[in-house]
Amino acid sequence: MAKLPKIRPQFRANLAAQGIAFILNITLFVLTNNYFFIWTELACFCFFGGHIAKSPTFIDRNILNHFISVMAYYLISLLIEFNNTLYLCLIFSFTYVYFILRNNGYHKSFNLYMYIQALLIGTTFTSYPFHDKILATIVAYIEAQLILNLAFKFTKVRAVHETELRYHHVFKVSAISWLDFQRPEVRLAIRGAFTAAILYALCSSFHDMKPNWAVVAALSCLQRDDYTASLRAIKGVGIGSLLGWPLAAGLIYLLTDHIEISTALIWIFMLSAMVCSFELFIRPRLWLQILNSVLVLISVICVGVALQIKGLAYLDLKVLNSLIGIVVAMLILWTWQKTNKYFANVKTH
Repeated sequence: MAKLPKIRPQFRANLAAQGIAFILNITLFVLTNNYFFIWTELACFCFFGGHIAKSPTFIDRNILNHFISVMAYYLISLLIEFNNTLYLCLIFSFTYVYFILRNNGYHKSFNLYMYIQALLIGTTFTSYPFHDKILATIVAYIEAQLILNLAFKFTKVRAVHETELRYHHVFKVSAISWLDFQRPEVRLAIRGAFTAAILYALCSSFHDMKPNWAVVAALSCLQRDDYTASLRAIKGVGIGSLLGWPLAAGLIYLLTDHIEISTALIWIFMLSAMVCSFELFIRPRLWLQILNSVLVLISVICVGVALQIKGLAYLDLKVLNSLIGIVVAMLILWTWQKTNKYFANVKTH
């Protein structure tokens, strides 16, 4: 019988930080009725991400690099404005750099939470001004640095990771190594970048307001050059989206006139999704991947209700884009495996 995920000791500091940030930001939201604090909370959630260790210095370099990456993406997005071709180029190049740098010793903070924050916050609930979301990101960064230190001290978690190097060191990496197809991270970067570009172009051609959801759904499943793990992630997101769709629709019906309850439920579902994510990292299982996808979908819908968005229309767009994303991811994964097998056979003979 499947055991439910539990809070392991090494994750206490992260979850404590998430809790402190939520109480602070949602209390301010309730007192002021200013949606700025909802955006601050979402940004904090992404900054904390999967951190279970901390830099030896007060300013955590992981979070700082994460902040610089996201802000660079936001500012370039503002300069591009509504130029679809340039935005497609931005999606392609940002995804390529994400795969190249995320595990090379320079930017451990280049994780999926950073990618999600960059692509989704600016393009989600577009009736809210983008510059407010950018300002909320700055406030959230300051909160995250202060709260993470407090949480590690309070929970007495002593885990320390090596402080990341500064951004100018990136330019010391040989340009050839960024394009060397023999390197696994370059091959993954090419696969990821083309997947992101294809999905954005496809969904944008439907005049869809949420093309980035499809991109994130696909890229979250194609993180590693591991066919079994990628296939399990695709199944988990697909089944989870289909199971969560009616549940989220029911929540929208029940919570439409209960914004306070919806706001409180955001953290409950987000925290549950975070615990599932930690457990998936330790021991990946399909049922847990499905549960995580359901919880993430419901969390997003609770945010929509709290922001008084027309939930059903948003829910349908979100799920349909996720399904488009995983279908394309499945096709690319299958093609990738067949191509690798073909070249392996050619090498052998």
